[in-house]
Amino acid sequence: MHRVIIVEDEFIVRYGIRSMIDWEKIGLQLVGEAANGKEALELMNDGMPDILITDIKMPVMDGIALIAEVRSISPEIKIIILSNLEDFQYAKEAIKHGVSEYLIKSDMMPRDFEQALLKVKESLDAARKGQTAGASPAQTEPMHKEKFLNDLIEGSISQADEGGQQAEKLGMAQPHTAYLMHISLNAAEQGYTERQASIRHIVEQVWVEDQWRYEVFPDKQGEMNVLFTDPAPDSSLISLLVQQANECISQLSKTFKLTATIGISGRFREWTDMKEAYAQAVKAAKQKMFLGSGRVMLHGSVEMQTPGAQAEHFKISSHQIQSMVYAFQTRELMEYLQDVFGQLAARRDVELVHIVSLELLMTLTTLWPDVSNDAQQVLQLKKQYFDELSKLETLEQSRGWFIQAFEALMQHMNGMYHSDRNSIIKATQYIQQYYHQEISLQSISSLVHLSKNYFANLFKKEVGESFLEYLTRIRIEKAKSLLTGDLKAGDVGSLVGIQDPKYFSKVFKKITGVSPSEYRQLIREHD
Repeated sequence: MHRVIIVEDEFIVRYGIRSMIDWEKIGLQLVGEAANGKEALELMNDGMPDILITDIKMPVMDGIALIAEVRSISPEIKIIILSNLEDFQYAKEAIKHGVSEYLIKSDMMPRDFEQALLKVKESLDAARKGQTAGASPAQTEPMHKEKFLNDLIEGSISQADEGGQQAEKLGMAQPHTAYLMHISLNAAEQGYTERQASIRHIVEQVWVEDQWRYEVFPDKQGEMNVLFTDPAPDSSLISLLVQQANECISQLSKTFKLTATIGISGRFREWTDMKEAYAQAVKAAKQKMFLGSGRVMLHGSVEMQTPGAQAEHFKISSHQIQSMVYAFQTRELMEYLQDVFGQLAARRDVELVHIVSLELLMTLTTLWPDVSNDAQQVLQLKKQYFDELSKLETLEQSRGWFIQAFEALMQHMNGMYHSDRNSIIKATQYIQQYYHQEISLQSISSLVHLSKNYFANLFKKEVGESFLEYLTRIRIEKAKSLLTGDLKAGDVGSLVGIQDPKYFSKVFKKITGVSPSEYRQLIREHD
């Protein structure tokens, strides 16, 4: 397994990189982290990594100096550099040293980062295979077959003649009937190597060589696939295949406690059709999101049919969710979430589920700091959220998880409510006493030790008007009292905290319906 070191001065970025990737699943081992180049070199005294992931701008020793030093020690090491978009010119210097991948931090999504790692891993694997060129044909044939099959599913071999020639060299006969099976495992304790070995073991038990022609191989994401071929025409391969795929699922569960979902492609006859077959099998397996895991999904079957394009564009409103949370509208929020997941179920779009889940998670993790003063607790909660969410397999699991998470947030807020109401009372008392001074939402919320957003929403709920509306009304009430005397209207505005005479006059008229001078005249007439 290839060793990886992360070098990044910001802890939250290091944590994000560490948690967004299932390292074992893709055949990598994270062996260390460092906050700068100097720490990284000290770490490498215990052994050089195969892959170095490093930021460019860092204190003590930056990424450019680190890369130059590492290159002199280990020319074959693979390097992925991270940078901000504005630092690209600076990053060009590092690129001269021969980096494998360059990623922009702000644009870095888990899938893109994983693809970059897999690309680098593929290069390392190819180099290692090249070093085993002196091995016997019996040892190298499985490697060549796996590479050939991966080239087919990736579309690297597009000509039928080329595919047929390579297959013939590997002793693989042109099939009359072929199917591709994609085996997707639920999140499990087993590591990358153990999971693959478990699948190979069960496949060999379930499918006997003299009954089936098959090839087992991992794709670039580390998930296992099985190619089944039948040299005879008019075969009933598919019915037997589904039957024994179910047996494979059963044996993986009994023997290794692994929950597998198997997607099976449509029938194909040409090697170059394997790319489409792989896409069909993967798409079928992904339908476990809506149909449940631990079963066989057959491409083209009735249950695999998804609804047509939805006319209405679907998106969630983070602002609406935040408003319901701050207004303590638990029932309305739960109904909204149920509706969101109901629409996702109707669309049966796996990618859309992932996007919406990420948006909901971001909303959830944005709200917690607003309602908790324990920064460490919030950080631990965020880590817990990311860990738990990564293990969810179906839409129903996601629905239940998000409803439970938002209910926990609302319960926390309800528990804080009574004590926080006292903070609002303190805020109104402060405004009534110091209305003539400069008071901002930020300053008043800090004064009562509440976050700005939470304070603003709680203030409106308790007082019935926004903080600014309340402050302005108090100032105008005080101004009305002062206008009974001989002070100029502009001076009255300054005394109540509104320094601009024109703005004071505008606000006064908006609230009372008359200008300051007209108000004074009315008061004197009534006297």
